[in-house]
Amino acid sequence: MRTPTSSEAFALGALCVAVLSFTQRQHFDEINVERINVVEKDGTLRMTLSNGARMPDPVIGGKAYPLRSGSRARAGIIFFNEEGNENGGLTFSGTAASQAEGLTLDQVNQDETVTLSYEGGNHRHAGGLEVLDRPETSIQVFAESLMAIRALPDGPEKTQRMTAFRDAVKKSGGAGASRLYAGKTPDKTSTVTLSDPKGRPRLRLQVDSTGAASIDFLDADGRVTDHFPASRRSSQRP
Repeated sequence: MRTPTSSEAFALGALCVAVLSFTQRQHFDEINVERINVVEKDGTLRMTLSNGARMPDPVIGGKAYPLRSGSRARAGIIFFNEEGNENGGLTFSGTAASQAEGLTLDQVNQDETVTLSYEGGNHRHAGGLEVLDRPETSIQVFAESLMAIRALPDGPEKTQRMTAFRDAVKKSGGAGASRLYAGKTPDKTSTVTLSDPKGRPRLRLQVDSTGAASIDFLDADGRVTDHFPASRRSSQRP
C-alpha cells in the first residue's frame, strides 16, 4: 500500500475537520436571513420562514402556483404536508395605518377551513375565529383555470372570462362557505354567527358597543324571524 504524501495527509485531515464541523450543532447569537426552508431528509419542503418578498407560492398537487399577490406581501411561516403541498400558515403584514395577521389551517387539497385573524386600522379593529366548509373538489382545478385566464392578453375578453370564472366559482360553492364566526366587528360588537351550508347566517348572538345583548334567528333570505329580547324584535335584513 502506498504511503500518502504529506500534502495528501494534510488535505485528508482538513476534509475530516470540515466534515466534523458540519455535523456538529452550530450556535449563533443572531442571524439575518430572508428565508429559511425546513426540509425532510429526502428534500421535501415542510416549512418556510420568510419575509414577504420571498414567501413561497402555494403548492397544490405537487405544483407551485403564483397566486400570492405582491400587494399582500406578508411575512411569516408557511407549512407543507408530507406530500409537499401547502396546508396552512401564520402570516403578518401591515403599517401604522393598516394591519393584518392570521393563522390558517387548510383542508386537504383545498384552501383554509379554520382561520384566526385580526385586521385593523384607522381606529377600526376586527378579529375572530372562523370555520368554513370547503368543497371536496381539489382547489387545483380552480388554480389551473385561473392561470389560463391570467395568461390571456389584457383586454375585454380577459376581463369577461375572469368575471365569468369568479361568478361560476361562487355559484358552485367553490369559494367555500363560512359556518361559524366568533369575534369582534369594527363597530365594537362581539358576535357569534352560525350559518347554513351555503354560508347564510341563521343564528346570531351579539353584544353591541353599548352592552346590549340580543339573539336573532334568520331565514334563508336574511330576514329576522325571531328576536330576543322580544321588545327589540325586527324583521329588517341585517
